[in-house]
Amino acid sequence: MQTRVRSALVLLALALAAIASGFAWSATVENRARLRSWTPTEARVSGIGDNYVEVEIGTDPDIRHVAIWPDHHLGLWLFRKVPILVDPADPGRARAAGLLQLWLMPATQALLAGLLLACARVAAGEGRTAGGTGYGAGHWMFTAPPPPVESELRVHRPASEWKAPLGWSMLGVALAACEVFGSAELPIVRLLEGSLGGLFVLFAWGLSLQNRSIEVTADAHGVRETSAFGWRDLGWEEIASVEVREVAPAYYRAFSRRSEMPFPGRTTRSLVFAGPNGRALMRLSVAMQPSDTMRRLMDFCTARTGLQAEFRHIEVPDI
Repeated sequence: MQTRVRSALVLLALALAAIASGFAWSATVENRARLRSWTPTEARVSGIGDNYVEVEIGTDPDIRHVAIWPDHHLGLWLFRKVPILVDPADPGRARAAGLLQLWLMPATQALLAGLLLACARVAAGEGRTAGGTGYGAGHWMFTAPPPPVESELRVHRPASEWKAPLGWSMLGVALAACEVFGSAELPIVRLLEGSLGGLFVLFAWGLSLQNRSIEVTADAHGVRETSAFGWRDLGWEEIASVEVREVAPAYYRAFSRRSEMPFPGRTTRSLVFAGPNGRALMRLSVAMQPSDTMRRLMDFCTARTGLQAEFRHIEVPDI
């Protein structure tokens, strides 16, 4: 992994962990202050809305109806008695006081902060390798730069393959923004959905950076794939077949197959260097650029391995 990419990931994870920790600490301090100064009592749940709960405090004829805005609805059942805290300075203000109501939200935020800190530690950790070293031991390395390769056969992915994930990431941005700034749902639901939106954005941006930075080179020893996240070598002797794999969804009824037009983009094609057992050792886009250099790379592959690219159609169950 490039130093700049690792540093950016570490700083981002630390910043998000600090934000989550701040929210958890603020909620903890606020709950402790309420436990010390507010009046504990019991109330009966008389109504449950989308993001609020109405409770009845007291007995006939002195029943008061108070609306509370909990972090979630766990433990709040209609017509059940629940512990609450009432503000002595304003009897119209109350807070659910059950264990889940007080501490589930801070615990979730603290857990999120812990996961982000773990991600920062992994990103900042020492280099790790999987496999051997040098050509003939396809592997990824996350710290040390690869040894130089002197070759004119250098190809990269087309611009469309890194721009597309940026466009899709706007869905995650919209989801995160709606949940962060919206108020129609419970806070814990907004937290979880906002976190999912943020994770989708990070995944899409990471995929875009990966596709943008991929470069494939070939020399007398084998093929090398490098990107912002690492590099990998594949020796010519490891390659048992070269395939253009087309993966398409298969549609089935109970006992007969039916034909439908697949959704655009669900059928994918890739150039695959496979091992003796058919397992893909390296996948390349079929639209690697420049196209003339890609043709020369494939001719060079044929000269080194004696293999021609074969077409293979694979159907996977539609989900």
